[in-house]
Amino acid sequence: IVKIKIGTTKVDKTMIEKIDRLSSEENLVNFGNQYLESKNYDSALEQYKKALDINPEYQPAKDAMTKVEKINKEMEEKRLAELEKKKKELEGKKDAVEKGFGFRLDVANDQLRIISISADSGAETAGLKRNDQIIQINNQPTKGEPLEKTIDYLAKGENGSYSFLVQREVELTRKKIDYQKHAFVGVGIFLDVAGNDLIVNSVIVGEPADLSGLKPRDKVISINGKPTAGVSVNDAAELIGGTELSSVTLVIQRSVDIERK
Repeated sequence: IVKIKIGTTKVDKTMIEKIDRLSSEENLVNFGNQYLESKNYDSALEQYKKALDINPEYQPAKDAMTKVEKINKEMEEKRLAELEKKKKELEGKKDAVEKGFGFRLDVANDQLRIISISADSGAETAGLKRNDQIIQINNQPTKGEPLEKTIDYLAKGENGSYSFLVQREVELTRKKIDYQKHAFVGVGIFLDVAGNDLIVNSVIVGEPADLSGLKPRDKVISINGKPTAGVSVNDAAELIGGTELSSVTLVIQRSVDIERK
């Protein structure tokens, strides 16, 4: 009965020709070779290093380490080449999306955002702007989705109309506005309530809201960080109104359709 690290084994004495006791470094290299065969390279290196700690001049351990390091280097080069290939493929798809819709996209903090708008494009015609956040595409939420998945969907999709739910944060400066014989401090929008939502009813041309790109039917999500769900028009007007030349921040959502070219 022969004791080994994982237990015991029986050997027929008549089959034994010679018994050699391996050195500790030899045993460690043998263990490392077993790990190497199963492609567990880190564990193999660990065994070879232990062997060299015992005997720094033990050549089989040196050779084995050189072999594993070469394999690791080749694997890393292959991984980097694959990453570069995927990067180029993604850039090509981004170009296709930009050509089709007129915007370029990226992801920051799990949010899909527009980083640039092409001139004379569908995105520009729809009133989209840089830093707009795309919440949904064809009623499918985008938060947490990998950029590659979204770009692939838009790049490979068929030509036709796509629906985008866009969210935008707008900082406006309050000013004194004269409108139809009335004067008030605000940003130049009139609001309405639809169910639980606060909606832009109309925008006064030339005033801060208009110059910042707000449009009728925009949904106001928050005013100075306060959610507007269930807020009345009068309460919203008080939040938007204030001291002349002070600032107010609105977060709006807008649904736009863009024809893919």
